[in-house]
Amino acid sequence: MTLTWSFRCACWGIVSSLLVAVLFGHCLFCQAHLALRITEGAVAILLFLSSLITFHISTLRCSESHTLSSLLLSYWWHQGEWLATPFILAKANRMWKHPREAQEDLIRELTRRHAKTEYGRKNRLGEIRSLGDLHKKHPLTTYDHFKDYIQRLADGEEGVFLGERPLRFGVTSGTTGTGKKVPYSGFFWEGESFALKLYRLGIYQGISRPSSVQKRCFLYTHPKFSVTKTGLAAASFLFVTEKDTSIVIIPEQSSPLPAFTITHEPSAMYVHMLFAIADPNLAMLQALFTPQLYRALTCLETNWRAMLEDLSTGKINTKIPLDPDVRRSLQGYLRPDQARVCQLRREFEKGFEGIVKRIWPHLRALDGVSISGFNEKLQEKYANGTVCVGAFNYGTTECGCPTVNMWVTEEEPRYVIIPNIVVFEFIPEEECLEKDPTTLLIDEVEVGGRYELVSTTRTGLYRYRSGDVVQVTGFHERCPVIRMLYRIGEYLNLVYEKMNAPVVDAAIKATVGSWPRVQLVDWTCAESPIYDDSPELYYIVFIEIDEEQTDFTENQLSKFDEYLQHHQYYYKNLRASRTISAPHVHLVAQGAFTDLEDFTISRTTASSNQYKTPRKLKTRELVEWMMERVVN
Repeated sequence: MTLTWSFRCACWGIVSSLLVAVLFGHCLFCQAHLALRITEGAVAILLFLSSLITFHISTLRCSESHTLSSLLLSYWWHQGEWLATPFILAKANRMWKHPREAQEDLIRELTRRHAKTEYGRKNRLGEIRSLGDLHKKHPLTTYDHFKDYIQRLADGEEGVFLGERPLRFGVTSGTTGTGKKVPYSGFFWEGESFALKLYRLGIYQGISRPSSVQKRCFLYTHPKFSVTKTGLAAASFLFVTEKDTSIVIIPEQSSPLPAFTITHEPSAMYVHMLFAIADPNLAMLQALFTPQLYRALTCLETNWRAMLEDLSTGKINTKIPLDPDVRRSLQGYLRPDQARVCQLRREFEKGFEGIVKRIWPHLRALDGVSISGFNEKLQEKYANGTVCVGAFNYGTTECGCPTVNMWVTEEEPRYVIIPNIVVFEFIPEEECLEKDPTTLLIDEVEVGGRYELVSTTRTGLYRYRSGDVVQVTGFHERCPVIRMLYRIGEYLNLVYEKMNAPVVDAAIKATVGSWPRVQLVDWTCAESPIYDDSPELYYIVFIEIDEEQTDFTENQLSKFDEYLQHHQYYYKNLRASRTISAPHVHLVAQGAFTDLEDFTISRTTASSNQYKTPRKLKTRELVEWMMERVVN
């Protein structure tokens, strides 16, 4: 018989209660030395507290894969989080009611920290005491403005850029250009820690809070990283280490720590899902993006027989490529469980429609930012009846996570700004391509307005133009609520039409939606001049669908062009004047976009955790690579 944590905790609660009674009785009625009685009283108090905690744990739904240390650490973390909730929300609400004041406080703190650096002296940061000063005395910037300073900081020069020593460097994905290096300091992680607390509270606005001792599964692949001359890691924003709880809290994870060192994504997915299915009390299945959730469940569907064999023997399939030391360490955590294997086999043999709720009946939600329609795919196939939450924040490597979604169950994600993390300015959309545009402050934007974000960050970037365009959808208290629209770098702009990604996405979905019995998998585009040396101008569109069907007519493919003409005035005029020719719409082989991810990760600083399909291919090499996979 397997002893559950509930049973063990209840037993310890009873034993410790009896010991408390004995010790208190001895203290009160025994004539022993005072020091001994004080010691006995202190031990009795500790035992009394432990009995309260263990009795409480015995009433909670618990993941049986916990060790004693992870059980207590998880309980301590989540109970502390629960007790701190009113104070966290009170702090956030004060900022949301007075966002301008919070931003003014933040800019004073940032300039105080950075004023004495070489960058601070050169750019007169010591003279900036308000948002008005920032606007008057510091220019709008791009990454090139900071690049040399950051590289010198990475090379070990002191007093160059940040007012404190960086702990490591973040590196952008590089899928739309060269990866950018950004310093992460203790002050930066303080802000991220607060954002994480708000993110978790945001999730609990939409779902019931899991118990303090239920585990979660976070689908993570350890990214490749470099080391600076000073020995600091330079890696993607999501970079998990044992001591760093700013992003992932290891004691609450179903996968043991060695699983977070695996750099091969298929192997990492296999291992995370193996440990996840072993736990019938799993609380959440999480990833940064929904395509990772979908791939993980597809991995389970493909490999469930091998996984059940692993769970029967306590040994991981030798066909899964793993470092020998990592394999041995993982197998030390994998407990054979024949009863669980039988439960899982019965459910898997029924098929995988709605499998999530059948193998994890106590799962609260799937959690991941929905992109490319994968949320709908999850619901259709694997997660019928399971709450899908996601798009929990808008963030970037350069800024961190300066917003939070407090409405996670709504279909259209929207984010309220956290005013003490990043100082935001807003460039009206119609001025985005100007060199010296107007900028508005956080209390000057309007509902419905579309703006390019300008950020002054805890990473040392001042008035940094990210190229992200957002729309203000409303206000939470007095703080803007935004939704992400597109990146300026992903415009299709052959002449002056400035076709943004949401319009192209809608056109592709409408086109594929008009084709019978197929569904869209993914898409990307390019502009003809980077591929075709002729003077003809046109869009190149690559589409992957879920069927091996290639016999579409020109009329069916032309739906894309018709949609764009109907919804984009400038494009319609340019097509009418024959300045732009009809788009070249290509179907690519199944799996092409998975291969594109592997190809991109192998050649850039991107990791599988942060990868998003580029909506605009910017090099001839990538366009030629995709053309090799065209099937129509």
